[in-house]
Amino acid sequence: MDPVIHFASDTHFGAGSVPGQKRRVELFLRWLSALENGSTLYLLGDIFDFWLDYPSYMPKEHMEILYGLKKAQERDIRLRFVGGNHDIWCGDFLRGSLDVDILPNGVVVEHQGQRLRLHHGDGLLAGDTYYKAFRGVVRNRVLVFLAKSLHPELLHRFAHALSHHSREKDRPDSQRIVAMIREYASSHSHADVDHFVVGHIHTPHQEKFGAWTFHCLGDWVTHSTAGELRDGRFSVYDVRDRLDR
Repeated sequence: MDPVIHFASDTHFGAGSVPGQKRRVELFLRWLSALENGSTLYLLGDIFDFWLDYPSYMPKEHMEILYGLKKAQERDIRLRFVGGNHDIWCGDFLRGSLDVDILPNGVVVEHQGQRLRLHHGDGLLAGDTYYKAFRGVVRNRVLVFLAKSLHPELLHRFAHALSHHSREKDRPDSQRIVAMIREYASSHSHADVDHFVVGHIHTPHQEKFGAWTFHCLGDWVTHSTAGELRDGRFSVYDVRDRLDR
């Protein structure tokens, strides 16, 4: 039997209230511990609400998550990471400290006879104007180099404030998001793969477009959803329901 392939994105560790953060961390660690030994876990970005890699600084608030990921590796769970618009620059740390595979946005992988294109998802939809601008900043190496001239505590506070502001802005409702997904699919074919898997959008959704299926993993801030490929079938599910069975 082929190993189960797991997917998660947009946990946004470090964001929100202390109680909310604590609940997300506890749920994620419970979920990690329930994954099958020898399976693979793809992390499709925004796992951390902000991470800019410094040579000798690491946010201590993420220690529990990093320890949980390390424990998963000890059970032969393979970790693979696609950077999001909030945490693209933590890739070097994850590679160097945990030996996590770092993959580019849009990478195509194959499991269980299925071809999957993986993307964080920022900048894809027509209504994503704010994130297209933000994406241009956080993925610009020159601007990131200049940002590192700031004290890390100051930069992290500023980044968390900016992230909070973006979440306070009016977000499209689920119907509008589905409409934007369909608009995207009408002009972007992924017929060379069976599945197009994204995060970022925060609304769990699966829809077939011809030969390929669009899967949005949702998030852990509101929905607590994840994805899996099991026996050649992809599903997005509520983690809380799965753990409470």
